[in-house]
Amino acid sequence: IKGVFPMKIRKGVQVYTVRDFIKTPEGYESSLKKISEIGYDSVQTFGYHMSEAEHKAFLKDLGLKQESVGGNYEEMVKDPEAVKKAIELAHFYETDLISVGTLPIPLRESREGYLQYAEGINKIGAEMKKEGVKLIYHPHALEFFSLGGGENGFDVLFDATDPEVFWYCLDTHWLQSGGKNPPDYIRKAKGRMSVVHFKDYKIVGGADPIEQVCKDFAEVGEGNLNWPAIIEACREVGVEAVIVEQDVCPRDPFDCLKTSFDNMVKFGL
Repeated sequence: IKGVFPMKIRKGVQVYTVRDFIKTPEGYESSLKKISEIGYDSVQTFGYHMSEAEHKAFLKDLGLKQESVGGNYEEMVKDPEAVKKAIELAHFYETDLISVGTLPIPLRESREGYLQYAEGINKIGAEMKKEGVKLIYHPHALEFFSLGGGENGFDVLFDATDPEVFWYCLDTHWLQSGGKNPPDYIRKAKGRMSVVHFKDYKIVGGADPIEQVCKDFAEVGEGNLNWPAIIEACREVGVEAVIVEQDVCPRDPFDCLKTSFDNMVKFGL
């Protein structure tokens, strides 16, 4: 597989993977140094214990790109100043992506809730579009909750949001967990996604009763997902970065990140 596709895709890390190691300034700095030393190109970060200017310089020294910055939906939908601050932060880090969290709990399990969220997203996104930035949303499994009639929350949100302002950061594990084929949904998001979260979906042995499905998070290539097919879909739709995020690591998280990195290289990334 390696060398068949000429396009370079960055390999990055969501630092949530090493959250237990970044609680102090020293821990944060040493953790990102380890991530850089493994060979990763970029990060999605939080809680960096330093000023934005210091953090930007720190990432530059390590050769790491900031893939996106964060924005709070509840604040931005009410306060134009919060939108302005998020835009300024994106420009500062030279990214055009502002990440928002999962939609508020009261809106998650009805068609009307998803439509209400979409209305707020389109409002915020229209202002961001003027400044050349866009929102990205990271679905989990909950967005695939059936609303009846073959409809789920993800599809309602997808259809009701402006594709020029609201993009996605799909997650391979959560797509599988939601009963979807990851390559299919990666292709569905063509033109609305430049970053994908990579984590494996692993079936754990020892189920009792046998009808029980015991699944877990795993390093890329160490679970049940079809990675060549996933990577091919990412290339087809023009994904620019894949971000490893392992919510739970059974051993040292940095060893897990190294395993994921090495396996991605084996798969041609």
